[in-house]
Amino acid sequence: MNIERVILHWETAYGAAYRIQVSDDAIHWTDVYSTTSGDGEVDNLDVSVAGRYVRLYATRRGTEWGCSLWEVEVFAKPDPIYRPPVWHQFR
Repeated sequence: MNIERVILHWETAYGAAYRIQVSDDAIHWTDVYSTTSGDGEVDNLDVSVAGRYVRLYATRRGTEWGCSLWEVEVFAKPDPIYRPPVWHQFR
């Protein structure tokens, strides 16, 4: 799938530093977004990458309570489907 956007809805315990990673096989991961200055609330991230799996890899918490999310949204555009041309004959 062509992943276009990731939206993170942080709880009070947000990630101050984190990476968004994608993978086709859930073994080999590629960073598509990273920050060291996260401030919580909602992060609306534009990405443009193909992948099957998405994960958040937090490396530093913004509060003493760790990292916690209310919701993660991933928006993707499906791969195009081949449709053979339809020919019409007019008389």
